[in-house]
Order: sequence, then structure tokens, then C-alpha cells
Amino acid sequence: MYFNSETALLNACRTLFGKEVNLSHEFLCYLQPSGAKTAFRNQAKAHHPDAHASSSAHIRQQQTERFREIRQAYDLLIEYLEKRPHLRASAFRRRSAQPASHRGKSTPRQSTHQRPQQKPVSIPSIPLEFGMYSFYQGKVTYQQLIEALVWQRRQRPTLGAIAQKWGWLSETKVTQILGYRGQAVRFGKKAIELGHLKHHQVEALLHYQRTLQKRIGQYFVEKGLLSEEDANLISLHLTRHNRQVSQRTRNRAENRR
Repeated sequence: MYFNSETALLNACRTLFGKEVNLSHEFLCYLQPSGAKTAFRNQAKAHHPDAHASSSAHIRQQQTERFREIRQAYDLLIEYLEKRPHLRASAFRRRSAQPASHRGKSTPRQSTHQRPQQKPVSIPSIPLEFGMYSFYQGKVTYQQLIEALVWQRRQRPTLGAIAQKWGWLSETKVTQILGYRGQAVRFGKKAIELGHLKHHQVEALLHYQRTLQKRIGQYFVEKGLLSEEDANLISLHLTRHNRQVSQRTRNRAENRR
């Protein structure tokens, strides 16, 4: 199913900030993690199941579902905000690389599912995943990458659901972890802080979750953004890039000894 990434992000904002907030593309551009966290906490106070312990079973069930929607919206926005600096830096480098005569000129709006006509930019010397590497290579646009990330997230089961299936967590503990207000943001780290899961258990959950989620490359191919040959070639170059980054990191560590 196709859905617009910005629409998904704005819907997540609406879940956290309420209908009275004037949501727009500019709102997403200026949104900060601290603002999202504050909004999440405010919603959690109102809808956390523990706040409705004396209510009827029907009301408690409604609030549990609402709280999960709030948590999913928050997780989606945090993931977007974590990736935004890299995306902005790359977009700036692309604009800077354009001839001065082309800057500021309007161009026809491109369909999000057309192949982007962009030049690759300098790839940072950090480990990358397929989606970000494709973006830096100029194979997909910023919007197409976010669409793919949202699509991928919706395909995979949550860590809480997997942990329940494996008998590591109860539904009560999952709800407690989701509503925890400690320093950690991610579900796994929250579970560790609360003492509900060990580090190796979280690693096992994450590994299993990754085996279940569909690959972003599949999304790009299905939408006609990449051919199978392009995807395979990008995967080969990505492997080489990450190996080189790892080798340089080891070399620097040895030189400091």
C-alpha cells in the first residue's frame, strides 16, 4: 500500500500535539526531539492505562490502544528526527554543487515514484544502511527515503510483540516499558533500564526483527525507483564502503596505542 511519508509524519504529529496545532511542512522542519518528547509525556499522562486502572475493562482497553498509537507516533517522529541532520547536510551539498545559473530556478514538481535525476554527493565516512547509501548516491530523493523508512517500519513487528511471543515479557511489562520516562528513547534501552530485559536479549530481539522486516531495496525496486541490477550494484558498493570504514576505524585505534 502506498502512502505519502510527509502525511504519515504529520499524522504522527497530530496524534502527539492534537488537532488544534497548525501542522505543515514547516512544522516538521522546526520540530525538535525535546518538543516531541514533551508532547509524548503530556499524552502519556492522559492515556496511560495505569491512569485508568479504576475504569471499566472497555475503557482500559480503549486507553491501551490509544497509548500504543501515541507510542508508535512518537517512535516514528524520533526516527525521522535522528536521520534529519544527515539528510539536510546532503541536500545542502547538492545545492552547493549546482552551477550558480541554476540555483533558485523553479523546476517541475517530480512525482515521488519517478527516478530522481540527482548527482551523487560526498559520502560520509560512517557505516551506512542501504537506504541512506542510496540517498547519498543520488539514487533516491529525501522524500522517497522517508517513504521507504515508514513503509519498512509498518512491515515489521514491534520488539514488545516479539518479546511477548517468546515469553520474555508480559503485556503489563510491555505497557510499563512504553510509558517509562527515563533517559532512554528506544524500547530496548528502556527495557534494560527497567531491568525487564538483558542486553543480550535486546540484541536477539533486534536481530530477529531485522530478519522479519522487508528490505528497503525491495521497496525501491517495487516502486520503479531502482532496477534489480541497480539494487544489487548498490548493495555491493555499500558492503565495500562499510568494510573500508571499519578498516579505517581499526587503523586509527591501532595508531593511538
